[in-house]
Amino acid sequence: MPKYAELPAFREQNFITEADGDMLHREARALALRRIEESARTEEDFKEVIQWWDRLDANRERKERDHETGRSTVPLEWDADEFYVSGKPSYDMVLRRLLLAGDFLDFIFDRPETIHELVTDTDLSKILKELKPHLKNMLYYLFLRDYSTSEYAESIGQTDRNIRGIRETALKKIRRLYGGILTYRKENSLPMTIDEKYFLENGVRKKKGK
Repeated sequence: MPKYAELPAFREQNFITEADGDMLHREARALALRRIEESARTEEDFKEVIQWWDRLDANRERKERDHETGRSTVPLEWDADEFYVSGKPSYDMVLRRLLLAGDFLDFIFDRPETIHELVTDTDLSKILKELKPHLKNMLYYLFLRDYSTSEYAESIGQTDRNIRGIRETALKKIRRLYGGILTYRKENSLPMTIDEKYFLENGVRKKKGK
């Protein structure tokens, strides 16, 4: 089955509807599969569930084969620089390990303008996507590239104090918008993680020892 080919089939059978709104492909697929499983009643229905999983497994196996094509039998980690096999990986190390494993998505989206593609929650992804470019740039370097506020300020010709203020404003905006989304989920009995429930009731979780 070609990539994303299952989505039209899911829509045709009303396992995904317009009412579901915009979703990432992986979330739409997970939702459709859950609905297929929950709606199964007869033996034929369960056979259809198995058929869908078989198709998706075949897709996954095909992608794995594609990634492995051309590789030698020698593990890619052999003779790798210690920088890449350290027990305490930095962000660059994590990206490198993903590349060695044949997982390129995080590397492809490793840019400030696509920071929203690096989160799995659809609502949070939308919030990040709609941020202004200079805020995306700041969040990328402060939280992914681990710049200090003074380092980032120097790199763009601003003061440390100014960057700290912009950072706090951006985080407050994100938390406020995401808090509204979580409130909606709670009011409509939609599933939430333990961390999401904690954030909604208590705000940002404090680090131990503080």
